[in-house]
Amino acid sequence: MKLLKATEDSLVDAIAVLRAGGVVALPTETVYGLATLWRDSTAREKIYFLKHRPANKQLQMLAANLPDAFAAGLLPDTRLDAIAQRFWPGPLTVVSHANDGTTIGLRIPAHPFVRNLLHRLGEPLACTSANRSGEAPGLDAQSAVAHLNGEPDLVLDGGPVPPGGGQPSTVASLLGERVAILREGPVTLAALEDAIESR
Repeated sequence: MKLLKATEDSLVDAIAVLRAGGVVALPTETVYGLATLWRDSTAREKIYFLKHRPANKQLQMLAANLPDAFAAGLLPDTRLDAIAQRFWPGPLTVVSHANDGTTIGLRIPAHPFVRNLLHRLGEPLACTSANRSGEAPGLDAQSAVAHLNGEPDLVLDGGPVPPGGGQPSTVASLLGERVAILREGPVTLAALEDAIESR
């Protein structure tokens, strides 16, 4: 396992590992995550193995912006535009329809390193919290990988999660006519409804 500081200098290493089909542990504004290229189904299976994650639990998509998410298969929705203007980048994951008839949980993260990585990649990542399934998410690089079933290909150490972090993102659904909260977090249902109704 390779360990690097999450800095501008390590972006090249991270991109190389991801494009080679690797899994990277990295900091976000909420918790540490395990990430790989969204389009790489083989690499995504590595994340399930590392976490002992149930096969029926989807990974979320991290994207730099909505156009990148749409290019990777997310179905456009005017409500997504309204949500993006109000809450992204930030700790909100929105489950919406995909072009292939499935669904995608999209988040546009606020962490500067992750945003820079996504912009440099030019395509989304598949991501989930860095921890063994059922255990607490990692809040620093060491705890993020301590209980995994093996090791990621690269660990990017961004220090402890900033104060106010540690709480997973709100997860909301746009699969019905009205927005619904699937997991409580920093963004409330009332705030989401206000953003959508104001569009």
